[in-house]
Amino acid sequence: MSGLKLPGVGSGFPIQQFVDATVSAERAPKEKMLARQANDINVQLSSYGSLKSVLSEFKDSLKALGEEEAFQKRSTSFNNSGFTSAKADKDAVAGSYTLVVKQLAQAHKVGSDAIPKADAEKTLGSGTLTLGVGDESFSVAIDKEKSTLAEVAAAVNNAEENKGVRATVVTDDTGSRLVFFAEKTGTENEVTVSATGDGNGEGPSLATLGSVTEIQPAKDAQVTIDGALVTSQSNEIKDAIQGVTLDLKKVNDPETSDKTDAKKETILTIGYDKSTVEKNLKGFVDSFNKVMSAINQLTSYDPDTERAGPLNGDSSTRSLTSQIRNMLSESVEGAVAPIKNLTDLGITSKKDGTIELDEDILKKQVEDNFERIGHLFASEKGVSNKLDEMLESFVGKEGVLTERDKSLNEKMAKLDKEAVDFELYMEKFEERTYKQFTSMDIMIAQLNQQLSSVTAAFANMPDFSGSKS
Repeated sequence: MSGLKLPGVGSGFPIQQFVDATVSAERAPKEKMLARQANDINVQLSSYGSLKSVLSEFKDSLKALGEEEAFQKRSTSFNNSGFTSAKADKDAVAGSYTLVVKQLAQAHKVGSDAIPKADAEKTLGSGTLTLGVGDESFSVAIDKEKSTLAEVAAAVNNAEENKGVRATVVTDDTGSRLVFFAEKTGTENEVTVSATGDGNGEGPSLATLGSVTEIQPAKDAQVTIDGALVTSQSNEIKDAIQGVTLDLKKVNDPETSDKTDAKKETILTIGYDKSTVEKNLKGFVDSFNKVMSAINQLTSYDPDTERAGPLNGDSSTRSLTSQIRNMLSESVEGAVAPIKNLTDLGITSKKDGTIELDEDILKKQVEDNFERIGHLFASEKGVSNKLDEMLESFVGKEGVLTERDKSLNEKMAKLDKEAVDFELYMEKFEERTYKQFTSMDIMIAQLNQQLSSVTAAFANMPDFSGSKS
């Protein structure tokens, strides 16, 4: 209660202490109840949050095993690295191929005649550059005021109609020249240059840039695959081997190279990406065990201490545990022997609900029955899809645990409002109590005054002898 509070002036009683004691007695039971309810809700929210977290992590681990592409990935390896790299998609056929990189593709490059260094930053005057690359060409108009070598190069590079020619200034001991080169490699992308100029600049005429010398010839890539020659405009070669993209890095033709490492055979081996699938299967076991460990902890009961976990007896958690265990023990419809369930992969259940993995069995099955593991996990009714659908019913937007969270948060909001309302009630209760004690104090003061008057009156009365006592 706000304002100045004084002890009783009539009774001398400590009114504020009486008020505080009365208010405290009124407040304590309700506050304890609100605190207990808030704590219960927070414990449940935290518990469901922990459970949802491990379930979401488990759900994510299923993605790596739930798509057919996970079991259709191909691995690539070389016995002699550095000469080429390779990517293989699901259409690639497992096997080995001998590669010899005979020539790398390179872009055509030409350069203008050198301009003395003293004139390198002078304007060349207005005019037109006509540039060709392969069968296409475009023209660039040059303004007199922006016609230094660097400005001409920028005009070429920024031209909207540019068909794939880049320009730069190169300065050596003889002077500076404009160098033009194709953006793409290969003989189909040779560069041509012609120029006209008005000769109205400070230096040589723009027309001199039309006289160019070849600096680097255009070349196509050449590689033999098991002896058959493949020619390509670029060093990236797609589908020369079905489903495989090669990226040539360095020549290793024994006939054209004196380097020792170039004389080694480069053998590309394509196989199934078994190591990644094996890793993902181990991740599946680890994530599942995290889920079961969390559930065991949250639903535990210690008979010695008679303490129960926050979700002990929770129907949603019991349902979740039951459904997961059933799915793991079932055979998968459409799975092919010898891999029809998780046990065939060396995954077995333990007493506490977690699972353990026999890595020797897993490794052998991955090696011998790789595609059939894909049927077990990634088919329409496979382990991953069934588990994912079940988990979605718990942690999805409309899942059981999501709705439970929503309900608990609504309860907490109501509890917060109840606490606010209770505080308002207590403020009024304290004011009312203080007024009651103050009224009592005033009444006692009045009674005391009356008693004093009566006492004084009796003191002034005459005795029976007719005299005052």
